[in-house]
Amino acid sequence: MIVIVTALIAFLVYFLTGLAYGLASANTTSVEHWKADGIILSKASNQNIYASTIEEDVVKSLDLKSSESLNVASTVVSVNENKDQFDLVLMGIEEKGKLVLPKLIEGRHIKGSQEIVLSETFKKDFDIKIGDKIKVISTGRIFDVVGFTKKSEYNTQTVGYVALEMASQEMMMYKTGDDKTDATATPTVNMPNRISAIITNEKVDSKLLKGNNLTYLSKKEFINTIPGYQAQLLTFGLMIISLIIISAVIISIFMYILTMQKKSIFAILKIQGISDSYISKSVIYQTVIVSLLGTIIGIGLTLLTFNFLPNQVPVQMNWPITGIVSLLFLICPLLGSLFSARSILKIDPLDAL
Repeated sequence: MIVIVTALIAFLVYFLTGLAYGLASANTTSVEHWKADGIILSKASNQNIYASTIEEDVVKSLDLKSSESLNVASTVVSVNENKDQFDLVLMGIEEKGKLVLPKLIEGRHIKGSQEIVLSETFKKDFDIKIGDKIKVISTGRIFDVVGFTKKSEYNTQTVGYVALEMASQEMMMYKTGDDKTDATATPTVNMPNRISAIITNEKVDSKLLKGNNLTYLSKKEFINTIPGYQAQLLTFGLMIISLIIISAVIISIFMYILTMQKKSIFAILKIQGISDSYISKSVIYQTVIVSLLGTIIGIGLTLLTFNFLPNQVPVQMNWPITGIVSLLFLICPLLGSLFSARSILKIDPLDAL
């Protein structure tokens, strides 16, 4: 019974750990792919890349050698004129896109303003192939799918990579066929040239940033500012720690009850000359075995469950984190078993018999 209870709690802990890591990855994989140290945003954006705008003249004045411009826009798209609509984050990158674009797993890099490279998650979830059409619902603009990258998501939404200007705020506002703007495929001459952010490997002078109302964030700092990211980690972290503590308490109570039930047996063993330390160690070893069996069964159940979940559920097993959780799962009940071991020392053979 105690092994079953421990295994079920372990399963819940590992499932929540996988869900927490999966959600964290769904927030950050596109940023993790960046081959850069940090990002420059406008100060007025409050560290939100969607609200950031930087004038092209300001970008030139910074004179950065190892950097790339980036546009980011969240939109809704359909595939091949299908009525079904999907959320997509468009990341507009420079022609080479060496600092931003993840590794291609199929197809090629974008060469024109009407082409898009999608994350492999879009391919798996919606059975999209190279040559398919992606239509932006708000503007009617259509992109040809020319490639797929490794899994890339931002703020839990799949990412698609397009030409820099195609993910600008202006291009998200103007529709195809607008007479005054003539924004059918590329920005018009009268559109102000702005970008969302600058991805860079350089340290920028703080005075220069301040003078242009800009702010620099390291990649780690930027990840921590993604809306909802920290709240998710803290929530799941507290839940996981609470469950581990609950598991430790349950195992400790079970072992204490078993110890008290065997009080007379331990008394006989003491009379026969078996030391307290030997008996205490046996209780501790039993606790370790119960915790270990529960942990192994819990991991097995979690892996089995993950195999049956749909791709849309953001679960992912991270073995280093799983190892740390497993270690806590063994150590916490072990500490609790010390109370049972201590109670053995207080057993008086004459009273027990």
